[in-house]
Amino acid sequence: MATKSTKTNGVKKVNGAKKAVKKAVKKVTKKAASPRKPNPVHDKVIKLLARPNGATLQDTKDAGFKYAVAVAVKIAERNGYKVNKKKLEGEPTRYFAKRSSGRESAAAA
Repeated sequence: MATKSTKTNGVKKVNGAKKAVKKAVKKVTKKAASPRKPNPVHDKVIKLLARPNGATLQDTKDAGFKYAVAVAVKIAERNGYKVNKKKLEGEPTRYFAKRSSGRESAAAA
């Protein structure tokens, strides 16, 4: 008599009897975290935003940053800066970055 086998939810049935099926388990190996090289354009943009008079959209474009200022703001925030903006009538919007006090000690460590 031939054996009849069906598979249901990881359990193999042979002639009505249940038998557990082992599944292959792959080990996930993590790569060693290597420090990333800082992007020189990002450093320029952060330095522009950290100036006492801040930076405008045109300042960031002149520095070689071809994306929106909102992206520059995100980059500065990821690097531990708090960014504010100021819009004066008849002038372009200026963005100011100051080092956050919470991240300052973490950056020094």
